[in-house]
Formats: sequence, C-alpha cells, structure tokens
Amino acid sequence: MDAARGALFVFLMIVLILTPDTQRSTPHQQLEIRNILDNERHAIDILNTTVYGDFDPAESRWLNLTGLRQEDGYAWELLPKVQARAREQTDVVLNEWTKSEQSSPEWKGLGDRYKSSNVIDGGTGQEANGTATTTTQLVPFYQNISGIVNGRWIRSKIADSHRPTALNLTALNPRVQYMTKEYNRNISGVEGNLQVKFDEKKSQRLLVDQCSVREIKAVVTVQDETSSGDGWEITMYGVHYPESGGVLLSTSSDKFAGVFALPHFARSEPASVLAQQLLNRTLMATVVRQEEASSYMVASFPWSSSPDNPSEMMFPTPHCEFIVYLQQHIPAVGGPTSQEAYRRLAGLQSLEEELRYPTGASLGIVPPLVMSAVVFSPDCGFVLESKGPPEYAQQLGEHLSGPKLEVHLRNAKRIIMLFSLILAGQIYLLMRQMKETSTPSTRSRVSFYTIALMAMGDGFTSIGFWTISMVIDATFLVMISTAFLAFLCVSFFGMKFLMDIWTIQAPERREAERRNAAANPPPQPVAEPPAGPAVIITAAGADTLPLPVTARRPTNEAPIILPPDQDLTATEAEDDATTITTGPGTAPTTLGRARNEMGALYTRFYFLLMGTLFLSLHATGWPNTLRSLYANLLSLIYLSLWIPQIYRNIMRNCRKALRWEFVIGQSILRLTPFIYFYTVTDNVLFITTDRYAAYVLIGWVWIQVWALFSQEILGPRFFIPNGWAPPAYDYHPVLREDDEEAGATMPIGFIEATTDSEPSSPSGESKTKGQRTFDCAICMQSIDVSVVSAGSGEGDTGSSLATSLFSRRAYMVTPCRHIFHSPCLEGWMRYRLQCPICRENLPPL
Repeated sequence: MDAARGALFVFLMIVLILTPDTQRSTPHQQLEIRNILDNERHAIDILNTTVYGDFDPAESRWLNLTGLRQEDGYAWELLPKVQARAREQTDVVLNEWTKSEQSSPEWKGLGDRYKSSNVIDGGTGQEANGTATTTTQLVPFYQNISGIVNGRWIRSKIADSHRPTALNLTALNPRVQYMTKEYNRNISGVEGNLQVKFDEKKSQRLLVDQCSVREIKAVVTVQDETSSGDGWEITMYGVHYPESGGVLLSTSSDKFAGVFALPHFARSEPASVLAQQLLNRTLMATVVRQEEASSYMVASFPWSSSPDNPSEMMFPTPHCEFIVYLQQHIPAVGGPTSQEAYRRLAGLQSLEEELRYPTGASLGIVPPLVMSAVVFSPDCGFVLESKGPPEYAQQLGEHLSGPKLEVHLRNAKRIIMLFSLILAGQIYLLMRQMKETSTPSTRSRVSFYTIALMAMGDGFTSIGFWTISMVIDATFLVMISTAFLAFLCVSFFGMKFLMDIWTIQAPERREAERRNAAANPPPQPVAEPPAGPAVIITAAGADTLPLPVTARRPTNEAPIILPPDQDLTATEAEDDATTITTGPGTAPTTLGRARNEMGALYTRFYFLLMGTLFLSLHATGWPNTLRSLYANLLSLIYLSLWIPQIYRNIMRNCRKALRWEFVIGQSILRLTPFIYFYTVTDNVLFITTDRYAAYVLIGWVWIQVWALFSQEILGPRFFIPNGWAPPAYDYHPVLREDDEEAGATMPIGFIEATTDSEPSSPSGESKTKGQRTFDCAICMQSIDVSVVSAGSGEGDTGSSLATSLFSRRAYMVTPCRHIFHSPCLEGWMRYRLQCPICRENLPPL
C-alpha cells in the first residue's frame, strides 16, 4: 500500500510539473507586457522609416534602438570590416564556380555576371503575386537549408586592434537589474567548435523581382576551451537569400534590438530592402500574437536567444550578442567532376523535392551542406571565422559542413535500427546462455557482476532512448521500439538471469559471512553464570538431580541444518524456499529472507542505474576535458564486463562458465556503438571522435576475451602465482607411478590397468612407454593416459608427455580417485556434483 501511494504521489508531481501554466498575467505583468509591446512597435516604426545607410557609425549616423546608439559604446567600428570579410567569403565561392565552368563556352564569364548582378544579395522591385513563381537562379544552391553544420572556428584578425570597453548596463536598459556584471557567451579562447542548426521548415518566403528571401531560425553553439559542456547555445533569427546562398542572423535581448536592425547589417542595399520587407510582415505578425497571448512567458520572449531558459527573466544575466554571416558553398551534385550536373539546376531541385516529399526515387549520395561563417559580437568586441580554405589547408578544416535535416533523420533512423538489431542479438545470446546454464551447477560458475554490468548498460540505453523519443518527433516510433527492446533485455531477461544466479549463489555468500564472523567474532558481554538446578534434599544429603524427561528443554540453541549431499531438484528447492521456521524464537523465515534479498537486489540495481544516469546528465555541463575523461572512464568500466568472470574463474578454479558464442557475440555487439561514435566523424550525435580511445577500448575487450580463452585452455589460474588464490582441487593432476602417496594420486583402476597391459609388453608395461589405459564409467570407453613411469627423469619423452598440460586435459580424476574423460565428467557435473561411481560429493568445476 505504501509503495502504491508513493507511486501515485510521484505520478501527480510529474503531471503538475509537465502541465503548462495557463494562469493569466497579473496586473503588474500586463503593464510590463504593454511596455514591451510599445517598445517593439517603436522599433518596427524605425525599421520601416529608415533605409540602408542610415546606420553608419563611421559617419556618426546612429539609430534610436537599444545597442545602436552612440552612447551605448558597442564596437560598431568593426562592422564594415566584418561585412567586407563576409563578401570575401562569397567571392571565394563564386571564383570556384567560375573556374569550374570555364570549359563551357556558353557559361564562360558567368561568375562575373553573377557577382555584378543583384542576385548576390537579392534584387529590388515589387513583390510578386501569390502564385507560385520560379526564381532566376544562376548558381545551384540548396533552396532549403534545414540541416546541421559543424566545424572549427578561429579568432579573426579583424578585432586584433580593438580594445573592448566596459559597458554601462544600467544606461542600456534601466528597467532591467542584472544579477552580475560578468558576461556569459564571452569567447576568450583562440579556437573551438562551432555548430549551426538551421530550421527553415515553416518559414515565410517573399518573392521580389525574381529574387526571394526567407525567414530562418538557427541554434548556434559556440564552444572554446573555457566553456562548459557543449558550449554556449544561442537561438538566433534572421533571413536567408536562396539565390545567393547567403544567411544573416542576429540575437535580440533587452540590451540589443538585433532583429529590428537586421536590414542595416546586410552586405548590400538590395539585400537590406528584401530583409526590410520580409521583417515588416513577420515582426508585425509576431507582435499581434503577443497581444493575443494570455501567458506572460509567451508574450515576453518572442525573439529570446535563450527560449529554453526562462529563468533569465527572473534572474537576468548579461551575455554577449552575436551577428552571424554565413555563405553556402556549391553542392557537388553528381560528383565534383560532373559539369553537366552543375549546369542543370533541375538535378538539385529534384533532389530537394525528393528529400522533402519522398516518392521512392533513388537519390544516391546527397552532398552535404557546406558553409563559411563570420561571427561578430558588437558588445563584447570579438570576431570569429570558420576554419577552412583558402586560408587553411583542407586537412586542417573544411569550414562548416554537415547533412541536410532529411538526410540526418534518415541516417538517424538507420542507426537506431542498427541499435535495435544489436539489442535483438543481445537478447538472443542471453536466452541461449540462460538455457545453457539452467542447472545450479552451471549457474554457480557465472559471475553475478558480469551479467549485472550488461543489464546496467541495457538499462542506461533504454532510459536514453525513452528520453530522446520524447523530444524528437520524427524518430519517435523507431526510438520507442528500440527503448522497448532495451527495457525487455534488462527487466525481463537480464534481471531474471541475475535473480537465478543470486539465488543459487546465496549459500556461498552465507558461508563467506559465517567465515568472516568466525574470523572476527564480536566481543561478548560477561554474563552471569546461570543459576543451577534446584537442590533436592534427600535422606543421603543434598544432591543435584537431572530434570525429568517431561520438563521443557531450552530452545535458544541455534538449529543445525544438514546440507543435502547433492544439488536440489526443482521441487525440493521450491519446498525448501517456502519452508517456514517456527518456534519460540523469532528467526526470519526462508521465504521472507529470499523476498528481502530480491527486494534489496532490485533496489540496489535501479538506484545505481539512476545514480549513474543523473551523474552522466550532470557531466554534460562539465568542461570538455573533464567530460571526455568521465565518458572514457565510464566506457572503460562498462566494457570491463568480463573482469568479474575472470576473477570468479580464479577463485573457484572453474572453466567453461559461459558459451563462447555468448562471450564473442556480446563483446562484438557491445563494442559496436562505441566504435561508431568514437571513429565515425559524421555520427548522428556529432560526438567528437577519438580513435585512440577506440583502440584502447577494443584492445581492452580483446585482452579480456583472450584471458577467458587462456583460462579454458591453460587453466583458470595459469597466470596467478601460487598462494595468491585459495586452494582448490585440481581435476587434471600429473600421474606418477613411483609417487610415495600413490594411493592419493593414482586412480583406483591403476593396478588393474597395469595388470591388463602386462601381456602386451616384455617389461610389464603398456605397448607405449608411459601410457596406461583406463575405463570411463560414463561412456564405457577406454582412456589412454600418459603416466610418469617409475625412475623417469625430467628430460624423458614419456615424462614430458605426461606432464604436458594439453595431454592432462584429456582426463579428469576425482578426489575419490576415479578417472573419466574430461568431456564426460564435465557434462555429468553440469547436473550433479557427485561422483558417478561412488556418489561422493565433488568440488565445483
């Protein structure tokens, strides 16, 4: 009942947390929203009444917008240099196009005509009607750039001479009281990672004079050596010019009206006009939605650069603003040497159409998005550039590149399906291993912690897929199916196998506890001697007589339990598990103890799983070096899954605990995801590759598998010095004829074997010197055994053969001196730990 109430409480808390807040704004909040809307309408008026060139800090022309006033102190003197650098990147792309088309006479000089036209940043003219119109496009660029690009950035030399000045935050926005004066997103490193996620699926498009412009939203992630986690994640809004492949993005906040001043940051006047007309439509629509919204949060954050962190409104923190210029490179449609594919724009257009609205046509290799970027922070005064040609060799960087969104989702689905196949393979191997180890003797050989590590990894995978499936709708079905497979693997098969192993190995743990208790007995308090029995006075004097037979005997003695001489059958084990100890003492029942142990097992497992999960989530915010160290250490611990089995083989001196198909299959299947993420550059999670770490993990697993193989061939303790492990019986002893304790070494059938072999040899030995023949009572076949003859030296051939490890693996001698074929006795001991002949108990194999 308590558990049900606790689960209900947790469920209600989750519902309350996830339920959106529909409470209407308070009067104070409504007043603040009206002030925000008035400021936005004022900014839109300035946007509509100004033209390109009205904002020119070099000529002391400023705008009455936050961040664009002279007294704000922003580093606008760097803007012309940044715009010039963005134009240079565009010229590089066009020069490459011109060189690639010089062999075609009808296309010669196209690059110059293209650069001289207005298409580089859009043309001027009147808006076209609402009918679908095809724009004039001279160079094949992707019209929809929804996708993800990654690359390296370097600090530009443009801002080397600039010295940043301290900004008066109170003068910038008197209404906001910042919690600190330290800026977030302040990039202080020399080099780092840069990622841009474009979202253009539901954007509006404006067509003017055969040139178009589209609104675009992007999430930019900038990381350097000093940033924590994946770096600073910034949501930016801007415009995209499909004909030229140019993109202009900007952040907006209380201290910077970036989206309203976006046309003034354009690289040319035609581009500014297009952006102004588009933003006039989209910004007004956003303001109308703000007026209609009843939620304070929705009305207050329309263009926030941190939409997923509304706490910034409660605890505002200053952060650096960004203006980003991006230039798309020409996709290599049909291959880099196919000039026909370059000239035919229909090929690229049909490719995009098939990606967005698939009909089943063959696509081949879809060229990635490649972009060069210039990042400018006007308030913090730094400039970043993407690293790539022609300034840097292609091996050092290729600017920003990555797949289109449709290609990325398709690859993600394929990888998830591969994970599903891996999980299905793990379940299949685990089921076969569970069937193989279906007896108490075989289960006692398997290490509990080896299976627990596998189950822990499967549980981690299940929770990860469940979480991601709630965020990404496009891959929900395949992710939820994979999460279910992982959940099935851990909760049904893995935990069942763990409980079976835990139950079988329970007597072993209790015996260890008793030995520890005997070795370290607790101090016993000094007790008063018990009072003697009543003194009976007889005629002969005082005497002490025993109690009568009908008197109650003391019941505080511990019961003596005699263990069975063989493994319990299923019925006996079930009866024993349900036995209840009764009596005056309050000792716990066997059934209750088993339930308590099972409950503790579940609690420990899931507590450790959730603790590891929360620690891993917390580690995502650590610095890059520390986070990589944690990920590598966690991977190394997880892939040490065979270490507990190797240790158990040593302690119990046992072999063949697991099937080889299980060991090799699980090793390959569980290594595959690590190899993918550590070696594939364009992996679906964009994880930084580390081939050296991958080689270490592969080598570590290979060493463990090789150790297991060596233990089976050479013995579980072949690499352990004598005395490092507890003593254990050796089923493969060296047989010597002249051993002084021959009765404890040679099999019982040795005399008979010698007698039977006398007629075959003049010396009374077998036909081959050092060979004896015995009978196996299991298969009823003979056993040829190499024996060290009496008087043989260490260098004799017979002696070397008898002491050879591989020759001794052919037979097994029990402590009761019966000899059998190794496969015969091993198969017998899978079900009974008794000698097949005399029923003497046998040590576990």
